[in-house]
Amino acid sequence: MFELLAASHRTFVALATLSLPGHPPRRFTREEAGILSRALDSVANGYRRDQQIYMSPIGSNHDFDARVEQMGLVVSIEGHEDVTLDWSETRALAQVLRSFASE
Repeated sequence: MFELLAASHRTFVALATLSLPGHPPRRFTREEAGILSRALDSVANGYRRDQQIYMSPIGSNHDFDARVEQMGLVVSIEGHEDVTLDWSETRALAQVLRSFASE
């Protein structure tokens, strides 16, 4: 459902590019990936009852905007179809973001 690829970057040292079906790529620094992974874990594991997760990554032209729903996260971006990640996929995304952040 998603792909996260890490690459070196001359300004940010490294960026992770998140690809979701039908969405433009979103790029995260290591710090942003760590912050987002903690937010995803918190809602996926029921530690927080946030209704939305939003981040405007510095290295990306596209924001990360997701609604928290009963069955998982709905990631949206204007002009594109929403992408739904169930809780298992949300936890998997949190894990790969965390791994990138800790490299």
